Amino acid sequence: MPEATHQVRISGVIPPEVLAELRDLTVSVEPPETVLQGPLPDQSAVVGLVSRIHGLGLRLIEVRQLPAEEDPAQGRSGQISRARGTN
Repeated sequence: MPEATHQVRISGVIPPEVLAELRDLTVSVEPPETVLQGPLPDQSAVVGLVSRIHGLGLRLIEVRQLPAEEDPAQGRSGQISRARGTN
């Protein structure tokens, strides 16, 4: 199964030392959010990234698998999952 491209939105800014660990993902800052985007090999990688974000005390806004239109390498539509709440 090919890697799926995911987009992860986080409230605020990720510390530079953590960004160094995420070198396989594209990072963009769209105030007041940081957006990570890139391939994650499987569901456990997605869960691991979400756990890391949670462990840093950052507020997760959204995790979604990009649909084929946004990710030419993908042949299926994306699924969306939102996490809302206060931190």
